[in-house]
Amino acid sequence: MFDRVSRGDEQRQRIIEALAVEISVNGYGGTKIQDIARGAKVSLRTFYAEFESKEACFLELYTLVTNALFDAIQASITFEDPWRVEMSKGFALHLAALEGAPRLTYAAMIEMAALSDDARNLRSAWLERVGTMMCEQIEKGRGVYTDVPSRSLTPLMARAILGGLTEMVIDLIISNEYERLPELIDVATELLWSAVTSGLDQSHLTAQVATQPTAN
Repeated sequence: MFDRVSRGDEQRQRIIEALAVEISVNGYGGTKIQDIARGAKVSLRTFYAEFESKEACFLELYTLVTNALFDAIQASITFEDPWRVEMSKGFALHLAALEGAPRLTYAAMIEMAALSDDARNLRSAWLERVGTMMCEQIEKGRGVYTDVPSRSLTPLMARAILGGLTEMVIDLIISNEYERLPELIDVATELLWSAVTSGLDQSHLTAQVATQPTAN
């Protein structure tokens, strides 16, 4: 996710990478601009030539990470497995990413909420983007799994599912129970599956449920 685009961008990328490293060790609140500059091997003057603040650098890091995660989620959905399994793939990737980087996760899920309106708007835009992708992927799935009675996923329902998942994630983060995040894969998948199939002919569900993988 930190591939360099050009030599002129290398300095900026080093600063962003250094911020990621500092947050992973000290958290966002414990990270100082001096430490970021030292890790990137640049002067404070150079840091401020690239970013007006630590928050501005963090928001660019957040954008890079979420863009990479978004691409990975889309690539994981191939419609080669049973539909319910396909539904679980995005949740599995997202939750694995959160579990694998606890301090970055805390920064993105907890500390970011206390930053500027720009930060909160960026996180809101991420949820909206993921919700739109969910709706689009459900429509694609409906075209592939024509034997499964289903309905479209509305943007409002997608946002409700993501909002509920976000609240459960935050509860586990606050409790410092990152290892339990994979437990939410089945919960989120069930919410999505029910939103798309609940109340329709249930005779097609047996095979889908039987092949649903469980979280480790």
